[in-house]
Amino acid sequence: MQISRSCDGRGASPLAALADHLKAGARRLIAPAVAAVIAAVAPAQAASPPEAAKIDWKQQSGTTIDLFLVKHPWTDGVEPLLPEFEKLTGIKLNVTTVTEDAYWNKASLGMTAAKPPFDVLFMSMGITGVTAYSNNWIAKLNTFLDDPKLTDKSWYDYADFYPAAATAFRMPTPASEGIYGIPMSTEVYMMFYRKDLFEKAGIDAAAIGTFDEWFAALDKLKLDDGSYRAALRGGGLGILDELNAAVADSWGSAPYEKDRFVYFDANWKPRFDDPRIVKGFDIWASLMKRSAPGVTAFDWYEATSLFAQGKAATFGPDASLFASIFIDPKQSTVADKIGFRPVPAASPDGAHTAMWSWGLSIPEKSAKKEAAWLFVQWATSPAVTEQIARKTLAAPRKSTWDSKDFQAALPPGFGDAVGKSLAIAQPSIMYLQSADKVVEGMLDALHAIYQGTPAADAAKTLQETATDVVTEAGLYKP
Repeated sequence: MQISRSCDGRGASPLAALADHLKAGARRLIAPAVAAVIAAVAPAQAASPPEAAKIDWKQQSGTTIDLFLVKHPWTDGVEPLLPEFEKLTGIKLNVTTVTEDAYWNKASLGMTAAKPPFDVLFMSMGITGVTAYSNNWIAKLNTFLDDPKLTDKSWYDYADFYPAAATAFRMPTPASEGIYGIPMSTEVYMMFYRKDLFEKAGIDAAAIGTFDEWFAALDKLKLDDGSYRAALRGGGLGILDELNAAVADSWGSAPYEKDRFVYFDANWKPRFDDPRIVKGFDIWASLMKRSAPGVTAFDWYEATSLFAQGKAATFGPDASLFASIFIDPKQSTVADKIGFRPVPAASPDGAHTAMWSWGLSIPEKSAKKEAAWLFVQWATSPAVTEQIARKTLAAPRKSTWDSKDFQAALPPGFGDAVGKSLAIAQPSIMYLQSADKVVEGMLDALHAIYQGTPAADAAKTLQETATDVVTEAGLYKP
């Protein structure tokens, strides 16, 4: 096995950076913390190991495949296991790892080459994934999944992936049956809270059902001077997924076009003035009003720091992976006081949230697709997923979160909260080349509501902005 790392290359475009959700810095910070907190107490994986699969793992023995990976907690988790794959299969691995900001340009160039320099690569949900699909850069994986020579479906169990993660890699729309990536690292947006503060106020945070009740509870908390009721992101394009979690919650279970989230109808007509979407924005702005001064400039670092320093009673909705910061005594002054739960319901039909996922794909022009599939199958199998998840807390498989051994290695209540959150999650995908302009308008609307503009008025301005964007793109004809 050969591993190389690179930090050079052109940075990603603003849109590609948006599509990858601007989390590279968070992941680099979080990986060591997760490993330190989880690995020391984790028992051996309970899932059936790769050796139990009823396929000939040696069928591609002697082949060499190239992996092109992002510097990411998942990569840190899989690298120590790669010799096991080589021993099991006889396949040699060459691994190249680059930073996330350089990744997409290098991946795009590689996939367009007559002979791609890699056979397996990271693929993100959203605009980068659909770009790769639309240009015929990545292979359809159904054939490999359905071939009993290559896949033991009873052992691999594709249905075990949470639907929100799996549908993110189905093209041409997330609801279709064309599978172009396998999820391997999934984050879900949930709530974090200070158990001690809620208990002091006589409030059972886990029993709170709706966001109206959540706000009422926050306002009853007794806080020290310099502490705030909420910590959350309030500025920057990186807020998109988290804001979408609130909007998904207020939208409810009503159907929508999966490739444009709830924001556009089947004809690409914007609907930011829909009362359900307006409510989601108002929820986020209401949380911001309960946060610290300067919240309009907060990204993930400022928000997590406020909560980890004991200066806020709640954090989120935000990514489940941030738990590793909050439970690490080296980074958190309240490590033993953290509670976890799904988002409260904002719609009459219950709670809903959003998620983010990375997957593994195979270039269409790879000459070694079968060997590459054996790696993808192994790396995303239940047992390997469970091992890696001990370092990432970002497993896309239900069996991982249901595993008693895995649960025993987690902070009390965390696994249950993540599992319940993933069960109500949907990918908030917007396949729009001008998405950055729309998101900038969304941020402007959010700030206007925070500063006192009625939510309906801010939504009207955003509706006009979004209408201009999709009209200029030729997608919508008023």
